[in-house]
Amino acid sequence: MNADELNQLVSAFIAHYANPVVMDQEMVLLRRDNSATAWAVDQVVDMGLDAPETLWDFVLEVLRRNPPTEVIGILAAGPLEEFLACCGESVIAKVEAQAASDERFRSLLGGVWQNRMSDAVWTRVCACRDASEWC
Repeated sequence: MNADELNQLVSAFIAHYANPVVMDQEMVLLRRDNSATAWAVDQVVDMGLDAPETLWDFVLEVLRRNPPTEVIGILAAGPLEEFLACCGESVIAKVEAQAASDERFRSLLGGVWQNRMSDAVWTRVCACRDASEWC
């Protein structure tokens, strides 16, 4: 994936999850049409299976853009958690290094659950994350 394609994917992903949900007084969904950006979600899911290194770049680029809180929640519990679940043993040192130098990334890790991570990887994730904003 080249830089332009990554940029388009990140923009569409953020737009997809930042699109506000509008509800009436009875909490019935009135409007949410994000079908134009649904392709981005599919591509990110595929990336977790086919290109985990690109998924890492994707996660960092979304975070760099300082997206709305709704997007941060999805980014943590979706792409980042999947990245760690599928290849945690081989990437945990990189994750720890990023967390050591990036406060926002440490916070993002706070929204990750163990999922399919080994206990050893999960212990290391817990040691470098800041879950204070997620409680």
